Amino acid sequence: MPFCPVCLSEFREGFTQCSSCDVDLVDQLQEEMDLSEESIRQALEGKELVPVTRGDLEVVKETRDLLSKNRLASIIVDDDQEPVHPGAPRRVVLVVNSDDLQTAAKILGDKFQKMVKDEGQEIDELVYDVCPACQTKVPENTEECPECGLFVGKA
Repeated sequence: MPFCPVCLSEFREGFTQCSSCDVDLVDQLQEEMDLSEESIRQALEGKELVPVTRGDLEVVKETRDLLSKNRLASIIVDDDQEPVHPGAPRRVVLVVNSDDLQTAAKILGDKFQKMVKDEGQEIDELVYDVCPACQTKVPENTEECPECGLFVGKA
């Protein structure tokens, strides 16, 4: 059976290309996938990319690593919506293929719920008037923290 080397989907005999990733199928998957920055960029080239989170480089790298562990391709790009301030930490955006947005949201939501549970809180207790990550006020009808980019799902 052929497999997609990017999303790991299995296809019936006769298929030669993954319809989601637009890459050639392989007869068997490698033990480890090539998760290099270049390989991921090639896999996402030409796709509609959507932001998952934005913030300081080190924080966004943690989110990228979590998605990678779950075999979800993402790349870090410069945040061109943020003005560059001399001496300030670099602000970046983590983007994924728009087709993978729901999967990314589930992975990140599950991680967030685990973090909340580990803190001894219940999800129903959470109030999103302020961002749970950076404590910045989140305007009404906004799904993303204006400071750190955390998805808070209010709208």
